[in-house]
Amino acid sequence: MTVQRADVHLSPSTWQQPVPAAISAERTSLVEEMARAVLARGPGRLLVGIDGFTAAGKTSFGHELAERIAGAGRPVLRATLDDFKKPWKDRHLYDRESGEGYYRNAYDYERVRSLLLDPVRSPEADSCALCGIDPLTQIDHSAQRTPLAPDAVLVVDGVFAFRPEIDDYWDYRVWLDVDAELSVRRGAERDQNWAGSDAEAIHRDRYLVAERIYLAEVDPLPRMDVLVDNTDFARPRLLDPQRRPSVARHDDFDALVVRTDYEDESTWQEVRTALADDADLSAHVVDDPAWAGADVEEVLAAVAGDEELSVVFLADRTTMSCAHRALLAVTTLTRADCDDEEYAWLTEFGTRFRTVPAGVHSIHANLSIGNMGFEEFAAEARRDPDGVFRNFE
Repeated sequence: MTVQRADVHLSPSTWQQPVPAAISAERTSLVEEMARAVLARGPGRLLVGIDGFTAAGKTSFGHELAERIAGAGRPVLRATLDDFKKPWKDRHLYDRESGEGYYRNAYDYERVRSLLLDPVRSPEADSCALCGIDPLTQIDHSAQRTPLAPDAVLVVDGVFAFRPEIDDYWDYRVWLDVDAELSVRRGAERDQNWAGSDAEAIHRDRYLVAERIYLAEVDPLPRMDVLVDNTDFARPRLLDPQRRPSVARHDDFDALVVRTDYEDESTWQEVRTALADDADLSAHVVDDPAWAGADVEEVLAAVAGDEELSVVFLADRTTMSCAHRALLAVTTLTRADCDDEEYAWLTEFGTRFRTVPAGVHSIHANLSIGNMGFEEFAAEARRDPDGVFRNFE
C-alpha cells in the first residue's frame, strides 16, 4: 500500500533556508533512521527539538527530517527558535549583545510556549503560530495561525532548545555536534553578508560565549535521544553519548590542541591568547565540552587515525591552575610504530611533558619535519625546575 505524502507547514518568517538537496547515501540513511525513531514515539502529536552550536547545521537537518516524516504520511510543522526572539526595538531595555546578555535575554520563551508549544501539546488546540517576530523584518506574525492536525509532528531547531523554560515539551531530542572552532568558522562565513568584518567576533565573543554558559548551566547532552557528529555534512555519524567525538586537524601543518577542562572560561581565554601571541603557530584547537574531563588515553584513541600527527597538546586542569599555563605535550607514537630500541630512545624521559604555550610551535614544527625528537624536548623540560619546556636557550 502506497503511503500518501503529507504536508510540511513552514514558518512565514523571511529568515528561511531552502530544503537541502540530498548529498550522500550516508546522510539520507541517517535522516531516514531518525525519522523512523521519531515516528516510533506514537500516533499523536509529537514535538522534536534540534539543538547544537551556531552553524552546526540545525535548520538544514530539521528540513531534511521534516521531509522524511512527511513522506511517511505524517503532517509536519517546521519552526525555528530564531523566530521567537524579543524585538529589536526593546533592546535598550536589556543587554543582548554580550555573550551572557544574548543567552539571558535574546529569546522570548513565554511566547515560544504560548504561541507554539502549548497549542501543539494541547489536544484541544486546532492551530498554532510558527513565528512570533520575523528576525529580519521585525514584522509580528503571531496572529498568522497554522492548522494543527491530531497527528502533527512539530520539528523545532534552535540554540538553547533544551533550556529549563521549554525542556519538558520535547518528545525527541537531537544534538548536532561540531567543535567550537568549526562553529565560529561556519557561522562567520554564513553571516558575512550582514555582519561584514565583525562576523567572526560576533560568533566568537557573543554566540560561542552564550553557548558555553548554556552548556555549563543546563548540561543538556545527557538527555539527548541522539547525538549526531555533523562535522562533515556528507558523512554525519551517530555518536555514543558515552564516547568522545572524533578529532581531526583542519590542516596537517596545524598543531593539535585539545581542551579537556571547562571549569574556568576566563583562564581558558588566557591560554588562547598565549597561543595566539605566537605568530608562527598554526593550531587547530578542539574546544568542545564533549571532551570535558577526558584523559590522555581517550585523546590518543581519538587521534590514532592521524598518521601525520606525532604530538598532541592537552589544555587540562593543570594547565588552567598553574601560573605558566603549561599544556601537556604527549607523543602519539606507540611501541607498534617503532622497534624496541627506537621506542626506548623516544620515551627515555617519558611519553609526556609540560610546555608553556610559546613552546607549542617549536615542538610541533620540529617533530613534524623530523628535525628533532620528542625525547629532546622532554629532556629539556626535565632540566627545568618546574618540569616545563620553555624553549631552548
